[in-house]
Amino acid sequence: METSITTSQKNTATFIHLSVFSQFLFPLGNFIAPLIIWAALKRDSLFVDNHGRRALNFQMSTFLYAIGLVLIAIPFLVWQGLIAAGEQGYISEETFANMVFPGQASGLIITALVFALLLLALFVITLFSVISAAVSASNGEEYKYPLSINFLKPLGASEQETASASSSEV
Repeated sequence: METSITTSQKNTATFIHLSVFSQFLFPLGNFIAPLIIWAALKRDSLFVDNHGRRALNFQMSTFLYAIGLVLIAIPFLVWQGLIAAGEQGYISEETFANMVFPGQASGLIITALVFALLLLALFVITLFSVISAAVSASNGEEYKYPLSINFLKPLGASEQETASASSSEV
């Protein structure tokens, strides 16, 4: 059982949280990078294991929230587009030119802006949460992400000992 958290463990947990920013370098980097680091080092420390689980849980949760927002937005945008098309049933060149005026396409514009703002809010929450988690990890503290669904439940000390004992028997 661990009595203290080493600097190496703090750095590893911090790096797990910060590795989600690799999504800006390659697709799905926010899942792949933390998963690789966590899978390689989770047996070394309960602290690293729990931070890795929480980072992955939060990334999976925000992905689901973003997909949900997009899936909810699509019917609204299609419906608003049909209203903007009017009686013709399609958006002609003339109708499209008239959509420059907010009166013609105000519903479509407002709907798109609302969902864009919701996605932006989710992005900002993600940025602040990841940075807060990295700071907490570097201080040797546990961090619970907001709005996170526990797909991978964090382990307690007794569960970690049981899990490491069963994996060493295999």
